Amino acid sequence: MKRILLGIVSIPIIIILLINLKTREPKEEILLDKEKNNFSVIAGVVQPQDTMEAIFARYDLSSLELSEIIRSAKKLYNLSKLSVGSIYFFKIDTNNEKNKIHNMQYEIDDTSFLKIIKTPEGFNSERVNIEYTKKAGTLYIKIKDNLILSLPNAQKEYLKLALELSDIYAWDIDFSSDIRDGDSVKVIVEELWLENVFKGYGNILAAEFFNNGTVYKAYRFEHNGYVDYYNESGKSLKKALLRSPLKFRYISSRFSYSRFHPILRIYRPHLGIDYVAPAGTPVSASGDGTVLFAEYKGQNGKMVSIKHKGSFETSYGHLSRIPKMIRTGTKVSQGDIIGYVGTTGLSTGPHLDYRIKQNGKFVNPLKIQSPPGEPIPSSLMAEFKKVIDYMDIKLASLIQPFKLPVAS
Repeated sequence: MKRILLGIVSIPIIIILLINLKTREPKEEILLDKEKNNFSVIAGVVQPQDTMEAIFARYDLSSLELSEIIRSAKKLYNLSKLSVGSIYFFKIDTNNEKNKIHNMQYEIDDTSFLKIIKTPEGFNSERVNIEYTKKAGTLYIKIKDNLILSLPNAQKEYLKLALELSDIYAWDIDFSSDIRDGDSVKVIVEELWLENVFKGYGNILAAEFFNNGTVYKAYRFEHNGYVDYYNESGKSLKKALLRSPLKFRYISSRFSYSRFHPILRIYRPHLGIDYVAPAGTPVSASGDGTVLFAEYKGQNGKMVSIKHKGSFETSYGHLSRIPKMIRTGTKVSQGDIIGYVGTTGLSTGPHLDYRIKQNGKFVNPLKIQSPPGEPIPSSLMAEFKKVIDYMDIKLASLIQPFKLPVAS
C-alpha cells in the first residue's frame, strides 16, 4: 500500500481529509509523524473488505478500546458496517505499549461525520454536521424522454436533484405521464463547496418548470420555522392529494368505462390507473387520512383504502405486502408508505391499481382537481415578493444548457 509521510503538523480535521484523501489514489493513506507531545495521527480510506477490526489490527490499536468505541457510537452509527470510500481518522497516544485512541473521526456521508473522544469516564460520541460554503447555483435542463435521462450522468447528486424536483411538483406534474420531449426546467439551487471542491447540491431555492405549454413556478420560503414551496401567488404547492403515489414509472392502463381485460378477455370498466413499477416499489399515501381497509380483497389482491378530508377516498390494489402498522383506523400522513407494489389478485405483472373516489363516485386520477394548499400569511407577502423578484431575475437569465459546477 502506497503511503505518504507528513512532517510534524497540527491535528487536521476530517473536512480537510475529505478533500485530500479523496483526490488521491484509492489505496493511498496519510501517516503523520509523531508530534512533540507523543501523539500521532493516522488517516485513510475504507477499502473493500475492510472492517473496523481489520483497521485497528493494521495499526496495532487496542481491540478492547474498539469494543468500547463501537458501544459508544451505537446509537449514532453502526461502526460494524463501514462504507467503502469513507474516511477514517485517528489521533493516538504513542506513549503506551499498545497504541491508545485519544480521539477518532469517521465520515458518515457527505454531510456529517462521527466524532469520538476519550474521557476519564470512557468514550463519548457525537455526530457533527460538515459546514459547507453555500452558493446559489443555476441549472437549465432541456428534457428528452424523462428528467433523469436528461441529466448529464447518474451521479447521486443529480439523481437527488431529480427526486427533489419531483417532490416539489408532485401535486401538479405526473413525471410518468405529463412529461414531454422539449419540456424544460430552470433551477436555482444551493451548491455545497468544501475548499473549492464541489460536493453536491443542497436545497432547491426556486424552479420554473415548462411542461406541455404550461409554466409551473416554485419558490422556497421559510417563515416561523416552517419551510415550504409556493407559487407566484403565495399559495403552497402542497395540495390535499398527490398527483400520483409513485415516482418515475409508466402507465399501462388508464381510466376507462370500457377496457379489454387481459386475463378475463372481456370488456369492462377500469375506474383507475395502473402504474407499472418493479415489485417492492414503495407506495405512498396520496394525502392525510384514515385507513378504511387494509387486507386481501378478491381480484384486487392486497389492498389499502384511505378516507381523506372532505369527500375524497383513495385505494391501492395488487400490493405485495402491507406494513403491519397500516390497519383499519390507522391515521396516515401524505407521503407515508402504506404498501409495496406487487401482483396479488387478478394481475398479469407487478403494478399498482390506483383509484380515487370523490363524493362516492370514481373519478379519473389524472384529471382530479385537488384542493389548493395553504397560502403564505398576508403579513409576510411583502417579504415573499422580494424573494420572487430576486429569483425571477436569476431564472430569466438562464438561457444556457446544463453545465457542471466548477471552482471559481
